[in-house]
Amino acid sequence: MADKATIVLFSHVSNTRSITGAEKLLLFFSRELSPYFNCILVAPQDGKLTRLARSYGINVQLLPIPLVYGMYTPYAGLPADIRKLQEAREYQELVTWLAGLRPSFIISSTCVHALPPMAAKSLGIPVVWKISETITDNEFTPLSVELIHSNSDEILAISQTAAACFPEDIREGKVTQLPPSWNDAEMMFEAWSKLRGERRNELQIAPEEPLVGYVSSFINKEKGLEHFVKMAVLVNEQHPAARYMVVGSPGDKSYYERCVRKVKLEGLTSRFKFVGYEECLPAAYCAMDLLVVPSLIREGFGMTALEGYAFGKPVVAYDSGGLREILNAAGCGELLVPAADIGTLAAQVNMLLAAPVMAAAIGSRARERIEAVYGPAAYRARLHGLAERWYLRYCLLPPQTAGGDDPPPAAPPAGAGTAAAAEAPRAGTARRTARLRRAKLRRGKLRRAKSRARAAKRPGRKKRAARSARRKAGGGKHRRAGRARRRGHRRRKAA
Repeated sequence: MADKATIVLFSHVSNTRSITGAEKLLLFFSRELSPYFNCILVAPQDGKLTRLARSYGINVQLLPIPLVYGMYTPYAGLPADIRKLQEAREYQELVTWLAGLRPSFIISSTCVHALPPMAAKSLGIPVVWKISETITDNEFTPLSVELIHSNSDEILAISQTAAACFPEDIREGKVTQLPPSWNDAEMMFEAWSKLRGERRNELQIAPEEPLVGYVSSFINKEKGLEHFVKMAVLVNEQHPAARYMVVGSPGDKSYYERCVRKVKLEGLTSRFKFVGYEECLPAAYCAMDLLVVPSLIREGFGMTALEGYAFGKPVVAYDSGGLREILNAAGCGELLVPAADIGTLAAQVNMLLAAPVMAAAIGSRARERIEAVYGPAAYRARLHGLAERWYLRYCLLPPQTAGGDDPPPAAPPAGAGTAAAAEAPRAGTARRTARLRRAKLRRGKLRRAKSRARAAKRPGRKKRAARSARRKAGGGKHRRAGRARRRGHRRRKAA
């Protein structure tokens, strides 16, 4: 991959002050792809995502592109509404920009970012559609599924849960699973002890006081903060020394304020710390003793739980979507709680608080298992295989449409916490090898043809040939004239 092909990655959001899990995942993905491709990150506006991308040397392009939220919550009029969006100025500008750039392929992040795949497909540009969430299951779900299928060459799913909405034939033919990971350089391993002490001092939490954490980029009803508060009320009865930290910006301000009022009404104000947006997440995780993820939606994955395990913390979570895959992979399936069961949620937290040594051991063992399945090494192994396949499929040969004779590998299994989950299946190796050989032969022929063309165009060669021709022509005239003079001289002497 000496000559990098240009690809475009589309982010559906770029928040000005904070950064969501989806943005972090796309940024990490872009950085990991940079050694293989010339990456251009497209975002709707300048924000924390674009600033970080530029600092990492990633090219950034700002294009305001309408989102299609109906892809996440499908309804009958979805196709008609998309056609209207395709008539708008923003869509036409997107098509024009892509037509001028002609990238080898594009990657669109999240199901609601539907216009970039449609614009690319209209131009014959291959599309990899990255699905990070679970599409709402209703009678119109097939509309979203068909739109994604018909406007993509490959589907990249963050988990089995995210891929579950696609029929089996689509999953086998074009879905690949690529679960997220973390960047070791940002984990600050050596400073964990220091970060824990400093952050707890800032929060005025004594060493003997256990700290239960809640983390969400943007807090709304679906993220279950109210359930966390109600759980704390029950836990406080058995462990009055426990403290609680809430990390995240209010997404739904009225909901957030209702939760804060609930804390006051229960007399737990002194036990709670609402810290808002956290600039240094490693410090926040290090300060905690355990993490609770009471999400009420079917999470596509559950990045908060993964981060908690990466920092060696035990995690208690509602059994919703991708959270089950993560906790099972960590060997902590017994800490899954039926969604909305606040009583059981509190019981699991009480159990861990009652045995802090056991809780720390659970977190430590879980980190080792998670490292094997979702760690940076496992992620890069999967991504290397994907990058090779994309390079061969989209950068060496003319683009292929979805459903051709060389489909991408099927999604790997996950959720069992085994090493097999870390292995991305590879199919069509013989076909890819033959195709690469043909590409090399073609490149060799092209190089020889170019060499012959350059040789034919050398001006010095033409000039030398012309001079030689003139010399030959001139020499012949002189020789003929000399012979004529000598014949005339001999005739005069004879006379």
